[in-house]
Amino acid sequence: MKNSARFLSIAGTLCILTFSFVGCSSGEIEFTINNDSQTDREDEPIVITRQQIEEKGSIPNNQVPLPYLNEEALPAQVDDIDSDGSWDELAFTINLASEENATINIRFVNAADYPEFTSRTNVRFGVLEDSGVRAVEELTMTADELPVPLFERFQMDGPAWENDKIGFRQYIDGRNGRDLYGKTSPEMALDTVGLSDDGKLVDNYHVMLPWGRDILAVGNSLGLGGLALLENSTPTRLGIRLDASRNNIDTTKYQLITEGPVRSVFRLTYTGWNVGDRKLNLTNEVSIWAGKYGHANKVQLTNSESADTLIVGLVNIHNDNPPELLEDQASGLSAFLTHDQQTYDKEWFLGMALIFPNESFLEYRKAPESGLGITNSYFTLFEMEEEQTLEYHVFAGWELSDERFTDAEYFREFITEEMQKIAEPLQIQ
Repeated sequence: MKNSARFLSIAGTLCILTFSFVGCSSGEIEFTINNDSQTDREDEPIVITRQQIEEKGSIPNNQVPLPYLNEEALPAQVDDIDSDGSWDELAFTINLASEENATINIRFVNAADYPEFTSRTNVRFGVLEDSGVRAVEELTMTADELPVPLFERFQMDGPAWENDKIGFRQYIDGRNGRDLYGKTSPEMALDTVGLSDDGKLVDNYHVMLPWGRDILAVGNSLGLGGLALLENSTPTRLGIRLDASRNNIDTTKYQLITEGPVRSVFRLTYTGWNVGDRKLNLTNEVSIWAGKYGHANKVQLTNSESADTLIVGLVNIHNDNPPELLEDQASGLSAFLTHDQQTYDKEWFLGMALIFPNESFLEYRKAPESGLGITNSYFTLFEMEEEQTLEYHVFAGWELSDERFTDAEYFREFITEEMQKIAEPLQIQ
């Protein structure tokens, strides 16, 4: 089994919740989940730790947990977080209507007998080697490893991740922006994207294919959810453009944590980020769950002697409408969003949004449209103390994925509902 990490919500809690187990009989552990909110929950992420299970019942040797609802197994996976060879978490999704509750039974099965559920999440980092393109689970790059020209080393410029609704990719080659794949089909597609029929690296995803296509013009922006730092009032990119001879990060490390039918997680670690006369370290853990039009990020900045201002970007290319900031004081969350025909050549409507906690949010700004630095971006600014963690979500809605995303008001209501779901996790009876 592959390693895993916890699912992170930006409200500072996990959708892992604190379950109140109500009993254990015949080798089963039973608990109840309540949806006390006025919002229906579809594909709601749930994580139960091994410790929570062991507190209420014994785990048979060499067996793993499988959740059942009404005698039917729920799509699930068990993940090894700490790489010790034993599973640490049970992850699954559940559907609950407003004010509905559900009783879940955990049964134990041999690992070899675990059902093969349909894959609804996927991570792919394809790297060109002597034997061809291979998907790697770990990769460390030094500051001098800038692949020039494009398509010389990486299948999709870096790691790419998807679920049954949407896909993303990270430019790991020094630009460190975030791109977006629109999907018209729920099947996992990114294992073959960027490869020719004979396995060569090729740009074949800027045209419409049966699964969808790359829909976002990123250019010199931060893309959708890319990171930077405000140093002496000047934005400093986490990495540099490809026309430079050296990255401003000493080492960049990619690590796959888990990849499964309901969730996938990976981590990016930037060591020795040269900002002015300082060297900072930054980690970014990314998780994507089945059924969501987005993904979650957990960011931590270290080696900072005082408070720093972290930038989370949202691309501003092909967007003629003003952005919106939705602030919800009751939930402690805000959303920053845009909506327009902001895909390549302004061909389709696309809504994009960041959801984040109010506590550390400062303001948003607009980057210049041209110049040598970061351009064509909106900057959301966050105060980051030493070892403070920022958790934020990224969402995108493309009209060819769901025609309702054509309407700006629908997208606004969609993001408002996502904020409510994050702020009001499922509760236990």
